[in-house]
Amino acid sequence: MKELTRDILDPKEVEKLKRYLASKPKLIILTHANPDGDAIGSAIGLYNGFKEAGLEVDVACIDPCPEEFLYLKNTKKLKQDFNPDDYQAVVFVDCGDKKLTRFDNQYPKILSDDMVKINIDHHASNDNFGEINFVITDVASATMIVYQVLKALNYKVTPDTANALITGIYTDTGGFMHQNTTPLTYQYAAELIKLGASPQHVAQNVFHKYSFNTLKLWGKVLQNLHVTADGAAVVGVEEKDYENLGCTREDLAGVIDFINAMPEARYSVMLSEDGKGNVKASLRTRKDDVDVKALAEQYGGGGHIKASGFTIPGGRLEKEVKWKIVQDA
Repeated sequence: MKELTRDILDPKEVEKLKRYLASKPKLIILTHANPDGDAIGSAIGLYNGFKEAGLEVDVACIDPCPEEFLYLKNTKKLKQDFNPDDYQAVVFVDCGDKKLTRFDNQYPKILSDDMVKINIDHHASNDNFGEINFVITDVASATMIVYQVLKALNYKVTPDTANALITGIYTDTGGFMHQNTTPLTYQYAAELIKLGASPQHVAQNVFHKYSFNTLKLWGKVLQNLHVTADGAAVVGVEEKDYENLGCTREDLAGVIDFINAMPEARYSVMLSEDGKGNVKASLRTRKDDVDVKALAEQYGGGGHIKASGFTIPGGRLEKEVKWKIVQDA
């Protein structure tokens, strides 16, 4: 296989990273709350690569790994808590904003000048907040950047690492169906397959594995779907909806993409109570003239033009004729 047609990393940033890692710091890798496949794939993929290289490294996310990604090796290493005093550097992966880890209120040190920040991301909203930055906004996933970082460092990419990295590509492109899929995306995927990744294994675990109760939950959710006058397909999911079926909010994964396949929908919105007193919103679109990221940013969220989200703290859902979010006083 030929080498990649494009070197996406800044050589100066690569040299800064090499010099810093030579000092043998202890590192903590963090990703954003409510992690998706790219968050888990980039965090676990980088953790695996750094571990293989003999670095002292841990990995954390304020929320546990969703069940559909537990097939990846070392997801059980994902901490939900840590002591920032144990580390000299934080590696942020797939975080368009440094506060998206949600650890900053509890541990302000991670954003302080006392902590070296390494920033690996592909969101346009990222302001290069790190001392070392690998922010490339025209690639489909953060895992694509992690892959190049490991290659630039000459670190081994094992089959387990390759599986984690291709998971990020597969999920952030919707199975290579979203418009962010480019020839370079396929080229990276092909290299990872050569290194031992199995896209079939990813597809079976992430997109094609639903329990009986999960399918019943989807049916109940879809019964509440309505389309607004401006073409928004909107559905609300109350906590009792999934609890009554012995499900969790994680069982809703994939519903929003299913709804977004409707030709009548200009964009799709799924509102769901998270069981912690908040309402989370997932937004998707397939239309070139709709920017759901801009919509999410109006409510303090963000993401991508075609796939974004936001959270309303202290919110709950009510349905009159249509769904609405009500914030408790």
